Amino acid sequence: MSEVQSGISRGQFLRSTAKGGLVLAAGGGVLASATGVALGAGPTASDISTLQAAYTAESLAVYVYSAILENFDKFSHPKLQNKDYFQAALEDEKAHKAFLASALGSKTPSLTDASFQIPASALASGQALLNTGVALETAFVEAYLGASNTLSSADLRLVAAKVAANEATHFGFFDAAAGGHGVLPAVPSTATIPATVAKLKPFLTGK
Repeated sequence: MSEVQSGISRGQFLRSTAKGGLVLAAGGGVLASATGVALGAGPTASDISTLQAAYTAESLAVYVYSAILENFDKFSHPKLQNKDYFQAALEDEKAHKAFLASALGSKTPSLTDASFQIPASALASGQALLNTGVALETAFVEAYLGASNTLSSADLRLVAAKVAANEATHFGFFDAAAGGHGVLPAVPSTATIPATVAKLKPFLTGK
């Protein structure tokens, strides 16, 4: 588990809001036409900031799922044995990240593994890891739902809503595995990007 602890650096979690919905295509394929739709109307500075945050979030998600799969044989918790889920979720996150990089072009954040860390408390046990997954996916859903209201164009707002729907499926897996019902509230909460980033500080090194 030390490898996982030392660096979940492929993304800063929730600094963004364009995450899950971009890749709702079966099999995790990247939405080839999404870039033109998302940025074709002329994004505002706020839109770009939100998409950059989303890229950071997706990067973290890719790292987390990759780290779990790389260390899969070290987990003994019975609810962490569904390798198919982690593989499928990783493909989702990779597709989201690729879309965001395409959409942002030269404005894509420059991130490395050194930008992130996994708190030791998140790796203390299988249950702790599941609980961490619940917290992170809850934050993703809330952030994307918030972005579905604040982004400037209807196209981008629709993408954010789709992302939230995709992230909700990830929440359902973790919540059920952690002992919950796997169901979000009837009317889920929303959050702003700054509020979400504040929740992720334990995962960010600032490098």
